[in-house]
Amino acid sequence: MFKTSLTNPDEFTITYELVPGRGSGGKRIDRLLDFAEKAKMDGRIKALSVTDNPGGNPALAPVAIGSELQLIGIEPLIHFSLKDKNRNQVESHIFLYQRLQMLSLLVLGGDFPKSGYYGQAKPVFDLDSIQTLRLMQDMEHGCYRHRLHTKDSSSSISALFKGCVVSPFKTTEAEQVWQYAKLLYKVRAGADFIITQLGFEMTKYQEMMTFCRQHSIEQPVLANIFIPSLPVARAMAAGKIPGVVVSKELPTVMEQEADRGDRKARLLRAAAMIRTIRELGYQGVHIGGNELRFADIKFIMDQVEQTSQKQLNDRVLHFQSGNGWYLYKPVRAGQNNLCQTPLHPGTKPGAAGLHQLIHHLLFSRQTVSGRLFKKFCLFCAKDKIRTRTLQTAEQWIKRLLFNCRMCGDCTLAESTYLCPQSGCPKRLVNGPCGGSLHGFCEVFPDRHCFWVRVYNRLEQNATITSLSSSPALPPKNWALEKTSAWINYFKKQ
Repeated sequence: MFKTSLTNPDEFTITYELVPGRGSGGKRIDRLLDFAEKAKMDGRIKALSVTDNPGGNPALAPVAIGSELQLIGIEPLIHFSLKDKNRNQVESHIFLYQRLQMLSLLVLGGDFPKSGYYGQAKPVFDLDSIQTLRLMQDMEHGCYRHRLHTKDSSSSISALFKGCVVSPFKTTEAEQVWQYAKLLYKVRAGADFIITQLGFEMTKYQEMMTFCRQHSIEQPVLANIFIPSLPVARAMAAGKIPGVVVSKELPTVMEQEADRGDRKARLLRAAAMIRTIRELGYQGVHIGGNELRFADIKFIMDQVEQTSQKQLNDRVLHFQSGNGWYLYKPVRAGQNNLCQTPLHPGTKPGAAGLHQLIHHLLFSRQTVSGRLFKKFCLFCAKDKIRTRTLQTAEQWIKRLLFNCRMCGDCTLAESTYLCPQSGCPKRLVNGPCGGSLHGFCEVFPDRHCFWVRVYNRLEQNATITSLSSSPALPPKNWALEKTSAWINYFKKQ
């Protein structure tokens, strides 16, 4: 059982990723099920993960393959992507997986939807991964908020085994700091295990474990070991796969291997990485790749068990990702003792300080102006004409200053007075997704990531701990859309 293996400190857990793709059958599905049959017979792979519309493209729903894996007798690890589900659908799928006894779920936001039937699909992202983990935890406890201001224990579920993802491979300070801050949020929201983004830089894998130890993260961590073909390696190095950071050295090395006909080079490199990963303290590996058969994965697992570390070390190449940023650095050159790199948030504060002052004057209970503004807004709320007048004034002011979308559930103060509804394509309110590359947005590569801009406006004494210390923001109440956030704010007080 996946959970039993992963939570056993004496076991090194191996999982493998299946990608069903588009269509409900055919040779592709037959190959996946054949892989599963052989993995079951071998016994070393503890779970087969099933992707959920990877790359933002429509594909066979993971529950279909998951059900067939159960019949074969190997546990499915279901990818629970949020890009296509609103909160009702999220809850519905939780009940579905509970009913089918598919209890191991990997919660992730997912890649931005690509063009589909009649063009671009509408992205959902109604809940983020932190909010979804919290929802699952609340459902397990039988006390989640079924309706606003009420609790419902009639729909409680048995315990899930909930996973989350993190990327230790970001190349800029802002991106990497947010990844680790969000990881602390996810752990607090109930994540039971962690899987990293794929990467090839062993220094970054080591940094991830150092962070976990320093922050007392006890959840088991799986390292994502991806085995690309040469075309896929080229695409990753060119930045064509969201969130994946790969040195241009990788496809160059693979081209040299192809020229000399070394077909097993990528498999041996994966085996070497797995051995190194195990020494770094990871509890297991999550293997993926393309153009792979079970015989290839068996060869890798055999090499890990049978080949000496010295022989495998020759295959470990530390593919540095250029002039990347590192959270930890040696105390002295050549030493293994690490110290945390000083952070530099708030390098471009802009008008954040002024907006914070105005917010304090108008919305704080401690100021006379704040108490008067509250009385004024609640006075306007008692009459439709006054409400409409105030709403119109609010709309024009906030549109001019913040490009406001009038969601009615404002979080400007929590994002340095930049609006995530207009500034982030996924409208994330608790930090960024993992899709950015070198500080630029996954969806609009010519723009800086919204949350990188937020980081540059933070107070200069901000730390990873302080960024994750406040309670995560709850999901937005879309019933408030196009209403006055000012009135709504004071009504909640």
